[in-house]
Amino acid sequence: MRNNFPACVVAALAVLLTPAFAAAQNNSSKSAVKPAKATPRVPRTADGKPDLSGVWQPGSDRVGAWEEANQGVGVPEPGRQPSVRKGANPPYQPWAAAKVLEAYNRRNIDDPVARCIPELDLGAGSLYPNQFVQTPRLIVILVESRHVFRLIPLNEKHPDDLDPSYLRDSVGHWEGDTLVVDVTGFKERLVGSKISSDALHIVERFTRVDYNTINYEARVEDPKALTRPYTITSKYMLRPGTRLQEYVCENNQDPEHFEQLDKKGLVTR
Repeated sequence: MRNNFPACVVAALAVLLTPAFAAAQNNSSKSAVKPAKATPRVPRTADGKPDLSGVWQPGSDRVGAWEEANQGVGVPEPGRQPSVRKGANPPYQPWAAAKVLEAYNRRNIDDPVARCIPELDLGAGSLYPNQFVQTPRLIVILVESRHVFRLIPLNEKHPDDLDPSYLRDSVGHWEGDTLVVDVTGFKERLVGSKISSDALHIVERFTRVDYNTINYEARVEDPKALTRPYTITSKYMLRPGTRLQEYVCENNQDPEHFEQLDKKGLVTR
């Protein structure tokens, strides 16, 4: 049916109704939009330094509790997102590269980790949380994997009578908002997928860039085993409500089992 209202009446109604309609639309859109939840600021200690205290997951970039960030099973779903850890391919000298290839051909049955030997994960190990405990003179990192811990005294030097060890000796200091950790005193590692000498030296940098994220960087140098220094980058994500659990390394019989299979020719090379 045709509209029989005069054009002037229609125009007048449009002028009268437009403000009310616009106001109604505006009020409706405001009621539909919920204010974004503000992310807390980076907490700071009494001396003004970023507070790193808390439980963190290395090698991740997802925000939330452990279950939220890891589909409830502890690890990101395979193939869904690229790894945030970069640069972890050491530029080996030929003799060290040959040992790494030998370990690969033996399916890493000689790898120290398979024998429950601890090592620095350098921003890796997303299966296991790390807990940071921070004081003005000491930072402690508790690592669930292999049930190890790191003591990082601040503004101190390495001991003169340093004994080589697997986790090595760490000392730290603050450069602005970045915790810088110098690590030295390594035992040689001449078997497995990661080769290093007693000249290995690592400088780590932890920067809490926001409430949920610590940016991590490690500069690795070993003039006896590498052709040049290289850098690893990663992230640590805050995991509120997560508690470290007991880790018991019970797989130290596996290497012997692999060796028996290898002798029987059951390990494919």
